Amino acid sequence: MSPSKDGAELLHGFLLRLRSRYQCTGNGSSGEIGEPGFCLDLAISALKDLMEHRPVPLHVTVLGPTQAGKSTIVNLLLGEEAAKTSPLAGFTRTLQGFAVNTSDTQRREVSAFFSPTPKELASLRTVDDPINALAKTGYAVWDTPDFDSYSSREYRTLITQVTALSDLIILVVSKEKYSDWTVWKILDLLFPLRRPLLICLNKASQDPQQLRLALQGRVDESRYNARRVPICDLPYVDDGSLDRLLDNPATDRFLSAVRKALRPIDATARRKGANAFLNEHWEEWLQPVRLEHDAAARWRNTVDAAVRDAVGCYQKQYLEHSRHDATFNRAMVQLLELLEIPALAKPLASTRQFLTWPFRRLFASKTESATSRTEVELNVLGEIFEHLLLFLRRTIGDGVGTEGHHANWWRAMAKLFDERSSAARKEFIDAVGHYQRDFESEIAVTARTLYDKLAQSPATLNSLRAARVTADAAGVALAFKTGVIGVNELVLTPAMLSLTSFITESAVGKYVNSIKDELRIRQQHQVNTLISRFCNRAFSGLPGQLRDDRLFLVEREELQRIEQLRQTL
Repeated sequence: MSPSKDGAELLHGFLLRLRSRYQCTGNGSSGEIGEPGFCLDLAISALKDLMEHRPVPLHVTVLGPTQAGKSTIVNLLLGEEAAKTSPLAGFTRTLQGFAVNTSDTQRREVSAFFSPTPKELASLRTVDDPINALAKTGYAVWDTPDFDSYSSREYRTLITQVTALSDLIILVVSKEKYSDWTVWKILDLLFPLRRPLLICLNKASQDPQQLRLALQGRVDESRYNARRVPICDLPYVDDGSLDRLLDNPATDRFLSAVRKALRPIDATARRKGANAFLNEHWEEWLQPVRLEHDAAARWRNTVDAAVRDAVGCYQKQYLEHSRHDATFNRAMVQLLELLEIPALAKPLASTRQFLTWPFRRLFASKTESATSRTEVELNVLGEIFEHLLLFLRRTIGDGVGTEGHHANWWRAMAKLFDERSSAARKEFIDAVGHYQRDFESEIAVTARTLYDKLAQSPATLNSLRAARVTADAAGVALAFKTGVIGVNELVLTPAMLSLTSFITESAVGKYVNSIKDELRIRQQHQVNTLISRFCNRAFSGLPGQLRDDRLFLVEREELQRIEQLRQTL
């Protein structure tokens, strides 16, 4: 399989998916000529033509607006009344093919090309030994429905399929219809495919020269070159008799022009035409896809900004605030334990154990300790997280307030975010709990570092031990008598005041401040990592989790691969 065919197959699959999304969103898929859905149908058919073996060497497609006489021209090309004609506008509503000098296998392959279109909408039958053969090899002539009536939106896809297969397009217009907008709009769309074009001015008057000149001028105004587009005229026949038309000299000129224009289009030319068509419409088709990518990028940037803001709030509201002393004080408590005189350590510990036992018993049956729920740091982080959620929700609200497909994307994000944020609150509190438990080792390291520093000065250490015993004993007595001091106060208050004052006034006071700063830096790093990782995991990837029929949902990486493959076509 050649690289170009590989690329055609992958592009074909991608465009089918893209077309399906347009249909689901209702965006540009009403069947109007020139809108993305219509152009996608044409591109899909052109790629399918590249991918599959051409079952019949030549295909002639007769196009035209209502009442132009397309079916009559088809019969003229075949030399018999093969296509049904009617004076009613829009009579032909299906695709009718007439195969000449073809095998059963070739006809089955032609029918397969139009699959999954139902046979009643795209049929092919044989015509044997036509009076005016167009080519020596096998060929098919296609009679198409109109493309300019209101109801034609229901079957215009048939036109895109057969024109992509064509080796020659015959545009049939009348003096009333040759300047219609839809005629030139559809020719404008077909131009990049570079299919040979022949224009038939049907039902012309006795002297059609003036109409021919007007038609040539209209061709020159289009993307086509009038010198390369044959224009033939056929007279109006009152009774619509095919025999009278066949006997007319204008018919001979018309058939001769058709035979001259009808020639096989090689695979290279078809590939170039398909590529030119893709290049022309690619960005228009992908506009909603790129809009979703831009919205996703904006969302990720918003999450990053929210994380930076949360980290800054934590630093200002906790680390740079006096409330941060709670963390350092926990290190000081462990230092107090290290300072206890071995002979008195056991009685003092037992006293504390006795006093704290009722509190521990009270909260043992609860999932979360009330003391941990009221910790300063936990409260600060909880408030910061709520602010972060509000910041993200406000951004989503701004997007929902816009218009068009952009608003669809943000509405889907709003639903997903609301679902995710409910669970994220609890998950974040749990994550903070894990961080705080893990950070106990850092606190222990700080306490041990302080103790080691004090051990270098035995006199200072002994003095601290003496102060530690006195202060702690006083604190235990006070707590025992009043019975109103909580667990944290019981452990911290008496000894902490004595210890803090003594150390501050000692020779190691400056060293303690440096240790305190180091603890703050380590704590800031871990909290920054906590917030960043949690938010990236919980919120940054939300665009990739969207599932909504109103969206295209093409990943940026996938689109990049498709665009690279398009270069191999």
